[in-house]
Amino acid sequence: MSPDKQQRPGVSLLTQLPLLIFLIVLWLVLWGQLDLISGSTGIIFSLVVVRFFYLPPVELSGRFNLWYMIVLLFRFLWWLISASFQMAWLAVRPQKVPTASIIAIRMHTHSDWLITVAAEINMLVPGSVVVEVDRLRGILYLHVLDADTQEKVDEARRASFRIEEAIALALGSREDIWRINRDRVEHGRKPLLATKKQREFEERAERIRKELEREWEAEL
Repeated sequence: MSPDKQQRPGVSLLTQLPLLIFLIVLWLVLWGQLDLISGSTGIIFSLVVVRFFYLPPVELSGRFNLWYMIVLLFRFLWWLISASFQMAWLAVRPQKVPTASIIAIRMHTHSDWLITVAAEINMLVPGSVVVEVDRLRGILYLHVLDADTQEKVDEARRASFRIEEAIALALGSREDIWRINRDRVEHGRKPLLATKKQREFEERAERIRKELEREWEAEL
């Protein structure tokens, strides 16, 4: 028996609830209507897929901040509107067609959940398309319009990091925020979240990280 099959009984429906809801919604969209038949068949179809076709469970962070979620929604609307005006200007300006580039964005978080949300937002904001996701290394490959200079490439990369930061504040775990804060501090920027609980978590995480580094150096 393969390891995947051995692990299936341990995956609960609650753990795979995000995937289950997504499949039900997808089924209803394909049917184009909401009634008893389409709803019941969608639930049956989704349960069959979740229970008999093994997929890695989507693990949520266990943290949700309502205020930062509202901020994320407003920021998303702003990104959507501003990027739409930029794309409209590129379409009508009397210049040559802008040069596009494929940019690799290494996310700070290791969470499949946050990487998926970040990829979706990058897809929805005009001007960038996710062409590939390296799940193991946490890298998004974006096809970005009007990215013919290093300055424009750097700005596109910063825009993706701003999306990741906004998502982490609203939906990410303390570990996700800690990983982002480490990079911000290294570049002379203030941490995203400076609450007492977050500082205590980051202090413990740093101690553990340094202990592991010393153990690795001793083994070498």
